[in-house]
Amino acid sequence: MSSQPRRRDIWRGGARRAVASLGTVVPASEPRWPIALQAAITMTVPLLAGVAMGRTDLGLLACMGAFTVPYFSALPRLERLRLRPLAGLVLVACAALGAWLGPHPSIAAVGLVLVTVGTGALVHGYRLGPPGPLFPILVYGVAGHAADAGGSFSTIVAAVGAGCALAVMVSIAPLVRRAHWQVTPRPLRVLLARPQWDRGAKELLARTAIVAVVGTALSLLLVDPERAYWTVAAGVVVIGVVPGRGPAAARGLHRAVGTVAGVGVYIGFSALDPSPIVIAFTLGALQFVTEVAVARHYALATAALTPLALIIVSSAEGRLGSLELAGERVIDTLVGAGLAVATALLHRPAAPDPVGRFAPPHRPR
Repeated sequence: MSSQPRRRDIWRGGARRAVASLGTVVPASEPRWPIALQAAITMTVPLLAGVAMGRTDLGLLACMGAFTVPYFSALPRLERLRLRPLAGLVLVACAALGAWLGPHPSIAAVGLVLVTVGTGALVHGYRLGPPGPLFPILVYGVAGHAADAGGSFSTIVAAVGAGCALAVMVSIAPLVRRAHWQVTPRPLRVLLARPQWDRGAKELLARTAIVAVVGTALSLLLVDPERAYWTVAAGVVVIGVVPGRGPAAARGLHRAVGTVAGVGVYIGFSALDPSPIVIAFTLGALQFVTEVAVARHYALATAALTPLALIIVSSAEGRLGSLELAGERVIDTLVGAGLAVATALLHRPAAPDPVGRFAPPHRPR
């Protein structure tokens, strides 16, 4: 009799581990609150400024600059400062493309695929690590919505650019401490060394491309072209940055559970009929929780990120508290997450890549 485990037992064991992960909080390898605080400030300040100027719409666009902060967060401060402007430029470029193509749904769908695959290639080839292609896709989608609603191209791009610039400035502030200057930063040719296309990176990019194409096509044909970016974003975030079937199954389950919980938070918050100022501080708090929790419990991080994204999108559309919008996002998330988990079958059964996968640039050698 063969001693090899049966396929059914392998799948059952994987499912048990995925469910058990919902009750597991991973110990923090290093404090996340400094990054979380920077992201919260960059999320809150632009919206408060927009409220003060009577342009809450611009504040909502600018607060997406906070999505710049999580990139390269594992690097020393001086190295982070060299690379973070590049992350901001990518977000601004995605905003520009979204604002340009937003009024044209069919062409915007092609742009969504290009943004997803392009940023996926950067993330997986250069081993950039979390948060992966998620935020460029969200910025692209929100900018497209703003343009389709009548926003001008230059205004949208300027607002997102101002938010990204603020994120870089907030990143500079901690450099007043002398300790950060005692680390000699590596040059860009090291930090952005030639992409390493091993089997894991190729599989991750292939899965990203499948989610981009199939997720966009499903939204175009069966749902609503304007919702395609949410489906694709849900898929790429489940794919993550670590190859393997196990991580995909766990992240898919966490994403689904966290999204349902997050929609509940969104509905409860919207029922309070909050003022714009309350919305600004709430978004900052949700961004803080997301960044603190993301490395420890993904479902909890998703439960904070979901209402954050819903509040930004629904407020920009003047639909804060819309149950229809919340229901649509749950469906889009389940479709995207399910598609991403299915693509995990492209990975041959094997242990995930080791922790040191993101070197360089994420871990100095």
